Amino acid sequence: MSPADLDFGTSALVVMSVYLLVMLGLGALGRARREEESLRDFYLAGSGFGFAVLFLTLFATQYSGNTLLGFAGRSYQQGLSYVVSVLFMIGVVTVYLLYAPRLFRLAKHYRYLTPGDFVYHRFQHHGARLMCVGLLCWGLANYVLEQLVAMGHGMVAISGGRLSFMQGVILLAVVMIVYESLGGMRAVAWTDAVQGTLVLVGCAAILFALVSTDGGLSATAERVMSSAPEKLEPPTGVGLRSWLSTLVLLAFGVSIYPHAIQRIFVAREARSLRRSLAIMAFMPLITTLLAFLLGYVGLGMFPELTGTESDKVTIYVLSNLVARSPIFYWLVVFVFAAVVAAIMSTADSALLSLGSMFTKDVYKAYVRPDAGDAHLLKVGKIFASSLLALLVLMAWVSLETESSLWFLIRLKLEFMAQLAPAIVLGVRWRRLQGGPVFAGMAAGTLLTLTIWVGVLFELWPNRSPWGVNAGVWGLLVNVACCVVGSLMISNRDAGPEIGDRPSDMRS
Repeated sequence: MSPADLDFGTSALVVMSVYLLVMLGLGALGRARREEESLRDFYLAGSGFGFAVLFLTLFATQYSGNTLLGFAGRSYQQGLSYVVSVLFMIGVVTVYLLYAPRLFRLAKHYRYLTPGDFVYHRFQHHGARLMCVGLLCWGLANYVLEQLVAMGHGMVAISGGRLSFMQGVILLAVVMIVYESLGGMRAVAWTDAVQGTLVLVGCAAILFALVSTDGGLSATAERVMSSAPEKLEPPTGVGLRSWLSTLVLLAFGVSIYPHAIQRIFVAREARSLRRSLAIMAFMPLITTLLAFLLGYVGLGMFPELTGTESDKVTIYVLSNLVARSPIFYWLVVFVFAAVVAAIMSTADSALLSLGSMFTKDVYKAYVRPDAGDAHLLKVGKIFASSLLALLVLMAWVSLETESSLWFLIRLKLEFMAQLAPAIVLGVRWRRLQGGPVFAGMAAGTLLTLTIWVGVLFELWPNRSPWGVNAGVWGLLVNVACCVVGSLMISNRDAGPEIGDRPSDMRS
């Protein structure tokens, strides 16, 4: 059964229509509740959020189409060994805990709006800020593209083929840009709260269904043993190195997503942030574990999926439950709505961050320093809308070239991870200097790009040297440049004083 063969009837379309109308309504409410016409109010929701909204917006932003479709597809391809993906997301939260509390204190004191604000204030280096913004914009644009691809697959499934891939992409993109333009971060966070609740409940329900139907996981293991026994074997050699390098890549790449960093900025108080991160540490046991099980169960049910078809394994597995009973029918409808919710909650956050970084770190800093907030808000909205239109076109290109979601995830994280030393070391080691940070980012990015070019020409076995991700090699060189370069500048001041609270920057 293919996703287009599903027919949920009009009930599923009614559920999705109501959901989309609620999102638009929250956008209008966010506009009505704005405190002022300023960049801070639009991009950071003014005074910030308490624990409940902060946790749900962090959760909904962190778990997306990547998790429920991309990770499940990767689980299908790798088999039982991909259970390590649960550790990947725990690693992400661990890195957050290394830098988020200190960055929160600095953001509140110095009123940062974007990650670029921190990088420039910390290092006083224009090159470091521009490279930071360039890498983050590259990564986020790719990230939004991943979500658009996932949107298209999800809408084809929930509409039973009534909507094509591109029609689904365009519909959800229009709804997303409308409510985001109306209410900014306030609307995005409120919609994230709804979407995060849907994802939590939907994940819990489908986890129960997977372990309680068709003989449970023991029967799944028997089916996999008969169809693909090699995917039950533990990894050795290259596989173990791939595990470790992917853990490093995701931990440092995902943890410096700019839209996640801006969630740190919008926390109302340190206690709310600490509680949210503490609970986030347990969320992989629900979400990433579910993604693994979807791929693993799908491997037993549909052993012949190849290429980008494996990205749809979540849809295939859920499709298998539809005809069993009315309870399963509504469960699958609800879960599909949760999948779409997860996708939209990540895409809208990434798009908002893109607009804020272009407006504050590029346009205001280097094009129109004297521009007022009203003009800057207009520029940011035009930029975000134009970029989204381009990415909708790229979603079609990605479909035509059969690029897998995991390929897009790696393409993004390999380069975004090069920002980690500037952020993580930047808040913990006062001697870190702007010049070495810029050199490290440049060297790490260049090496990562060189290895990717080598992959295209098949110069490396296992698609990277020694089976280690290109971005991890780049990150190692990056950190070496930052540390060695900063230590060599020992006869100079240890860096600009951060206002009247330099102690926040000391190790």
